[in-house]
Amino acid sequence: MISAAVLGNILAWSLQAAVVVGIASVLPWLLRLDAAGVRYAYWRVVALVCLGLPWIQPYHALQQASGAAVVDVVDTATGAASSAAGTFPNIDWTAVAVATLATGIVLRFLWLGFGLAKLRQLRLSTAMAPTVSVDADLQPNPGARADIRYAPHLDQPVTFGVRRPVVLLPEVLRTQSPDIQRAVIGHELLHVQRRDWAWLIAEEIAVCLFWFHPAAWWLASRIQLAREEVVDELAILLTGRRKAYVEALLAFADTTSVLPTAAFARRRHLFRRIALVSKEEVMSSRRIVASCAAMALIVGMGSWYAVSAFPLHATAQSGAEQLGPGPLERSAHPVTPENPVPRRVQFAPPMFPDGQDTSRGLVTVNLTLDALGRIAEARVTGVAVRGNGFNVSLPGSNIGPQLEARVRDTSPESASRMREAATAFMEAALASVRQWRYDPPAEAPLTFSVNVPLGIAREEMFFKAANSDGGPQVLDVKPARPGGSPEVMVFKPAGAKPITVKSSGDGALRVGGDIKPPVKLRDVRPAYPPIAQAANVTGVVIMEVRIGTDGSVDEAHVIRSIPLLDQAALDAVKQWKFVPTMMNGQAVPVIMTVTVNFAM
Repeated sequence: MISAAVLGNILAWSLQAAVVVGIASVLPWLLRLDAAGVRYAYWRVVALVCLGLPWIQPYHALQQASGAAVVDVVDTATGAASSAAGTFPNIDWTAVAVATLATGIVLRFLWLGFGLAKLRQLRLSTAMAPTVSVDADLQPNPGARADIRYAPHLDQPVTFGVRRPVVLLPEVLRTQSPDIQRAVIGHELLHVQRRDWAWLIAEEIAVCLFWFHPAAWWLASRIQLAREEVVDELAILLTGRRKAYVEALLAFADTTSVLPTAAFARRRHLFRRIALVSKEEVMSSRRIVASCAAMALIVGMGSWYAVSAFPLHATAQSGAEQLGPGPLERSAHPVTPENPVPRRVQFAPPMFPDGQDTSRGLVTVNLTLDALGRIAEARVTGVAVRGNGFNVSLPGSNIGPQLEARVRDTSPESASRMREAATAFMEAALASVRQWRYDPPAEAPLTFSVNVPLGIAREEMFFKAANSDGGPQVLDVKPARPGGSPEVMVFKPAGAKPITVKSSGDGALRVGGDIKPPVKLRDVRPAYPPIAQAANVTGVVIMEVRIGTDGSVDEAHVIRSIPLLDQAALDAVKQWKFVPTMMNGQAVPVIMTVTVNFAM
């Protein structure tokens, strides 16, 4: 399946090719390049440059933040997701784009197949027709030998086939003068000699594959026009009748053909071809060399600019495969008092991996922020996973080799479970952190480490550390599932009744049940926005807030929105202060739902 990163590279290449073709299209006109052979070679080189761009340029490190989706705020107390008003339906746009591309390619190939079937039908229908005899000077080369027949109901001369080439002529050609007949037949036999039909089919296949790009259609038409101009020059040299050749072009310019063959004459190309045929002067060798050098230099510079402006990106590696820091992390600033870790403003909880009901783990990830606070790079630097029959801790960045070494030293029945659990936990952690967003750092890029717990890793470590002697006993754990309720832990503190705790997945406890709402110490009323007052907008904004161990509001997310009032509510709530929630003598972060009422 084509990923979003691959589609992004297709778009980037399309822009690169558009820049190259746009620059290349102006040069023949500016340099007055009238040599048909040089122009034909020039357009083919431009096509090869466009096709070769993905292979002749470096791939940049993928900026993960550019592909991060905005995550709906989830009320983990009820398991329901509340979407802000006006959001789009959940559509997989990557799948839509892939389906569109594939459908266009299939339809275009079907059209090409229809044309080839028509040619086969024409060959069979004219198989019994008598062969047209031509003058000996028109077939001097054995490579130009072909079956030449008249075909009824044919508007244009048709030449096709490689091993057994066939030239089909329209019946109306019988009524033309001998000179015009010689011009038409000589032209088609030159196509046979040059194997032009094979090149034409290759060009049509390229158009089928890149049907979505207008430059592909335009470039193919330039190549085919230049080819006809080359054959025009050769046909005049072969027949020696310039005037008769012009009359032949005029005789067939009003008819078109849907067959995948080179048309003898097209009205939209007629003026240029007649002008070139009538022009007897030729470009000097010195001018041709100078023009080619100038075009090569300008096209090369244009290609360099296109690659720089619209770079391709390498596919991101998984945490198990990425053995070292990326290019941005290597040049990043460390965390210092002057450049601290900024406040996280968007959080996506890690989804517990499917099939890992008996496993739990903690993944350490190195995050690198760009100047906007987005996750530019994310790299796993440690993972600890415990499951049924195995317990593995892999510190450092070379996790892949470490994991394989541990697997080899483990019993066969545990090896596959260990590898699968470690990989699943790392992928889940990376999928989560790549959606996080921070305030812009003081100096970017900035790199730092975060711990991502999955299962009950953080809660279990906290409860064990709270009182190692006679501490709390974990009685039951129900890990979170994608789209399901939050993680629930039932534990029993020393000398107390069992307590039920709901966890958010990042270590914070959810208010509800045995966890009471904290007492508010400082209340800041929101400032009523003038624009909302003027519009007479009232109502209740509902938010989910995370209260840190010091009682301040670390994060706040709107889960029921009134667009004109949301920012005022957020600005006020972030200034609230609460009494820290204590658990076993230690302050713990909590998550709760708050409301802000706006009334005139």
